[in-house]
Amino acid sequence: MALPIAHTAHWAINLLYVAPLLIVVAVLAYRSMKDRRQVKREGGDVRRPPSES
Repeated sequence: MALPIAHTAHWAINLLYVAPLLIVVAVLAYRSMKDRRQVKREGGDVRRPPSES
């Protein structure tokens, strides 16, 4: 039984196209979680944006 090593290069090339998108999504998710934790720590409501007064 031969291993499908030839297809590994195709997957690697496809991952190079998807990697920047995955990085952007990961950074946005991290920032969102960090901001929610900060608002919660400050006693604000996470579901509602702060009112501009």
